[in-house]
Amino acid sequence: MIFSYIPILAVDVLGSFAMIIISTISLHKAKMLREKHPANVVYLYLMWIGSGFTIFAFSRSFGHILKQLLILSSNNEIWHIIGPYSGTINTVSFMLVGLITLFFKQSWNMNRKIINSRKALEKTHLKLVHLNQNLEQQVIERTEMLTTSEHKCRRIFEQSLDTILVTDCQWKIIEINPAGIPMTGYTKEEMVTGEMHIKMLFDDGREWERIQGHINAHEFILNEETAFVRPNGETLLVMITCGVDYGAFGCAKTYHFIIKDINEKKMMEKQMAQAEKLAALGELSAGVAHEINNPLGIILGYTQLLLKQESENSPTNHDDLKIIEKHVHACRNVVSDLLTFSRKNSMDDGRVNLNQVVDDVVKFLINHPDLRQIEMNLNLWPDQPLFVTGNEQELRQVMINLMINAGYALEKRGTITITTTQNNHNQVLIAVKDNGPGISQENMEKIFNPFFTTKPVGKGTGLGLSVSYGIISNHGGDITVESSPGKGTIFTIVLPSAGEDGDRI
Repeated sequence: MIFSYIPILAVDVLGSFAMIIISTISLHKAKMLREKHPANVVYLYLMWIGSGFTIFAFSRSFGHILKQLLILSSNNEIWHIIGPYSGTINTVSFMLVGLITLFFKQSWNMNRKIINSRKALEKTHLKLVHLNQNLEQQVIERTEMLTTSEHKCRRIFEQSLDTILVTDCQWKIIEINPAGIPMTGYTKEEMVTGEMHIKMLFDDGREWERIQGHINAHEFILNEETAFVRPNGETLLVMITCGVDYGAFGCAKTYHFIIKDINEKKMMEKQMAQAEKLAALGELSAGVAHEINNPLGIILGYTQLLLKQESENSPTNHDDLKIIEKHVHACRNVVSDLLTFSRKNSMDDGRVNLNQVVDDVVKFLINHPDLRQIEMNLNLWPDQPLFVTGNEQELRQVMINLMINAGYALEKRGTITITTTQNNHNQVLIAVKDNGPGISQENMEKIFNPFFTTKPVGKGTGLGLSVSYGIISNHGGDITVESSPGKGTIFTIVLPSAGEDGDRI
């Protein structure tokens, strides 16, 4: 009986030990999976199931082993006392496993929801990443576009040949482009850093008040002509356009000015008007000269006839007739100058070396009474002879007129500088400069008018500059003057250069 019980006992004991080992290994494996995948509810379920079965295996295995040992040692009474406790532990273990299995479905559903939510979150995350990348790309593209636009605007602002000036709402200058620095005569620091008021640029404060009132009333001005004054007192004519910019939200309004320097334009308009006036006077002078020339010839003829008769008979009226003859010659000289002024073409045009003409005139006038004590500086173009097409005698007359006028202005003491040069436009230039008292602004517009002179009566006819102007115009050139009181005068002659065959270029 005992022999037949031993295999059953061995199986029971060995099976108990096997249950402990298998349940322990299973619990260990489930715990490892749970540690690797803490978010996976299945592995959590396996760990809890493994824990329940491990408790059951330990309780049942130790209970069976203890039971067999007590039976073999004839201590059944002790087992009857311990047995219910072992059974209770086994029952609790199975109840725990049952409860875990019962609630697994809910845990599984929750896990599915969590997984779906995580997938949705991952999908949303991918969308956000994609949108973020697109947003970054759009930001980069917009930034590049903004940078390019800003660069273009800045380049227009910096490279504009007209002055661009910006003021705040109090009319204080806050920005100006490089073209405005030489035009205004102020530095950028003086205007911008010093918060200079734009009113200081205007020559007349009342003119600024007029322009300011127009801007306040209409929020713009268009092509208004006015005068600016530089720090050195020099005035210049400008044309102003202005508009109001209210800027972005929250920004104070600013005023944007575009200012054009129209000094040269106005000077050209005056020169054109002067040329037209001189042309009309030339036509008139030609007619008057021809009408006067014939009676003067008759008067001179009769005067000389009377002089001859007086010398043959008695010199009673000889002195009076000489005075008449002298003044008739003077009148004929005036008429001759008028005819020269009005003459359109010359029959003796040829190829003239201007350097040679200037040099000859200087040598001729060096002993002139009004020029003996004046220093002559001659700067001739050294590279090559300067040829023009024209009448050499008339060009000499122009140079003589300009140098004698300069000598008179210097009152026999000072310096006259004559310079010849050539520019890149196939033009020859002659500049006659003196360091005399200069010409007043009042007389500047009249100096080329016939019969205008500042010399005393009997010292000049007022035809020298007008005749010179007519000669240069007939040669296809121009003559200009620059002068300021106390700073001397420069007369500049510009003539077209002659080609190899003598034609004007």
